[in-house]
Amino acid sequence: MCHYNLFRHADRTELICAVPEVRPVPAFITGPPWSFVGRVRDYASGSSGFDHQSAEMSVHYNGFYLFQLINASDLKSWVARDRKPPSDEDAPIGGKDQSGETLSLRMLAG
Repeated sequence: MCHYNLFRHADRTELICAVPEVRPVPAFITGPPWSFVGRVRDYASGSSGFDHQSAEMSVHYNGFYLFQLINASDLKSWVARDRKPPSDEDAPIGGKDQSGETLSLRMLAG
């Protein structure tokens, strides 16, 4: 299961870069004009709308998936869907509920 961190360009808000959590953030993302906007989970059903197949192919060759949004609301729905309360299969380790925890990200140059 692969989760992606999503970064948005400040000047071109339709430009998004998805980076797998297990990969270092590319050097061009590590500061302005890019900012972290959320996370997308790899849903087996593919119902999120995020193109996991294209992301997987791009990551294989580039280490990241750079794409352009047609509808800005798509990004909001992907991120909102990821913030749903955890199910039994998503239960946090050690029984701690982390749903209210602030998202933090340490950007790594790769």
